[in-house]
Amino acid sequence: MKILKWAAVAVVVLVLLAGVAVAGLLWGANTQTGRHIIARQASGLLGRDVALDGPLHITLGNPLLITVEGLRIANPDWAADDHLAEVRRLTVNLRPWPVLHGDWNFPLVRVEGAALSLERNGQGATTWAFGTPGAAVAEDVATPETRRDAPVIGRLEIDGSRVRYRDALTDLDLDTTVSTATGDNHSDRMAMEGKGTFAGEAFTLTAQGGSLLSLRDGNAPYPVKVSTVVGKARSTVEGTLDEPVLFQGVNLAVHLQGDDLSRLVGLFGVVFPKTRAYDLSAQLARDAAVWTLTGIKGRVGESDLSGDVRIDTGGSRPRINGDLTSRRLAAVDLAGFVGASPRGRGDYDTKNPARVLPATPVSLEKLRTADMDIRFTGKRVEAPGTPLDDLSMHLVLEDGRAVFDPLALGMAGGRIEGTVELNGRENVPALAADLAIRRVDLAAFFRGTDFARQMGGTINGSVRLKGHGPTVADMLGVADGKAGMAVDGGRISLLAVKGLKTNILETLGIALSGDRSVPFNCIVADLEIQRGVVRSKALVLDTPEAVVTGGGVLNLKTEAMDFRIRGEAKEAQIFATHVPVSVQGTLLNPELSFDPTESIARGAGAVALGVLLTPLAAVVPLLDAGSDEQPRCKALVRNAKDPAKAGKTGSGDNQGKRQESGSGR
Repeated sequence: MKILKWAAVAVVVLVLLAGVAVAGLLWGANTQTGRHIIARQASGLLGRDVALDGPLHITLGNPLLITVEGLRIANPDWAADDHLAEVRRLTVNLRPWPVLHGDWNFPLVRVEGAALSLERNGQGATTWAFGTPGAAVAEDVATPETRRDAPVIGRLEIDGSRVRYRDALTDLDLDTTVSTATGDNHSDRMAMEGKGTFAGEAFTLTAQGGSLLSLRDGNAPYPVKVSTVVGKARSTVEGTLDEPVLFQGVNLAVHLQGDDLSRLVGLFGVVFPKTRAYDLSAQLARDAAVWTLTGIKGRVGESDLSGDVRIDTGGSRPRINGDLTSRRLAAVDLAGFVGASPRGRGDYDTKNPARVLPATPVSLEKLRTADMDIRFTGKRVEAPGTPLDDLSMHLVLEDGRAVFDPLALGMAGGRIEGTVELNGRENVPALAADLAIRRVDLAAFFRGTDFARQMGGTINGSVRLKGHGPTVADMLGVADGKAGMAVDGGRISLLAVKGLKTNILETLGIALSGDRSVPFNCIVADLEIQRGVVRSKALVLDTPEAVVTGGGVLNLKTEAMDFRIRGEAKEAQIFATHVPVSVQGTLLNPELSFDPTESIARGAGAVALGVLLTPLAAVVPLLDAGSDEQPRCKALVRNAKDPAKAGKTGSGDNQGKRQESGSGR
């Protein structure tokens, strides 16, 4: 803990001054010549300029009484402040005889009007590393191996004193007041209050500890309590240390609160996705270089969280292992894992306000800061309007390469599962995903809504893509890969098209009857992705009466789309036309339009049906992955290889479906 480090620095100075003061008895301490000799000897021991501007009194006895006024110790030239320490008045009682045996016993230390300036620069050099043989001896005294070896300080009184700490490596700048207070049992307690900045955030610190005398008492645990506020993040650490000097025997309760875990974890250079407000508690322990947080309990956003985390700081970079569980996981709290924000679209970066894809930069530095092996299970996932069931994932981050394998999400009775990789080992981060969609039930997908009773079908599909770039938007903007989906034997609710400017189904030539849902044999989408441009190899909706096909492109770099959809009747229909529909605009603002001047007489496509279906032969592997659960889509693909048969039978079950459709009209 830095507080113990600051105390050690103060004791180093104290021991040196006491030793020099005792020697000063030989020179007549409270004379100008004597003070000059003592200051020169102290400067030689520390390797820094030491000045005694005020009187120095030494009263003989047991203990000795030493009073120093106007003490100044210089800082290295590179430091922000001129002086490491400035003390208006220092009063010390020192028992002389234990010093002969190498023991330092101070019945009383009183510090008045002191200012301590500690600093670590970007190269790791510190102002308190004196680097001289004499200082090394004092440092050994001030930083003992166990608490029983610490100097004995019977009573410590600090008044009107401050400690300023700057750390360029952690971007910490803290200015604190230090004092002592007497507790109910007449024991002294250390107290510290400070304000400053940490990683650009406003930072406040309040710390309390037992007396320096109890610090040396090995029979009782040393009590500590530290509270911090960094920006909107609050933390409280309270408990005891069996061995405070070595920071071992840690038994501390930790309580963390804030608006975003990524801001808290990011303060320590570790990458973490954005979250909503959190409130977590745990028990903190330490074994050598390994820290453990056990019994984690609390919430992040609307999700509960429990489990254990282990942090090993003994290697070249920290290694974090964890096993976490959420009994009730709100899907919105997962948005940060895809570069978005759980607070909504306005809370994460995009290329411009009209874009959707996240453009938050991927920090290569943070990806390489720590290694991780985290397992997470969401036993029940809740998402309004989306039938998510459960989530399980295993994240391994090694040397800047993060792999989610497996990543599995239960949805509407089916699964979306596979692997996702974010590679930060090169100069430009790269993304790779290989996901499969299996047996997702369309009716279950809309459970809890008015659509549920009018929708149906089974969805299978896959997504494979690779891209690179500084943000998710850039990665997708140059991505290569493919995606496919097949929905077998279902229904389309008319509620799904009522909000559109035009009834797209009737425009495409699909006859409607009242409020009844429209049956379909199969929906298939086969997409190819090249350099961020998604092109349709096949878009087909096969119904008992017509087949609807489409084509077009979606540019992931600009988020602009241009698709054209048209319907073809399977049999001639008098006095009816099919009008092509255009889908244009952007992902954020899609636009539907149609041109009645390009209508096609119904029945004109009966013979051409096989030609329209021919591209579907490429999606056979996708359907095979769905086993035998998509018979109508498989029939549609088989018939694509035989245009004559396709023109007669469609997907094989047209007669039964046609009767079903007709009975509803």
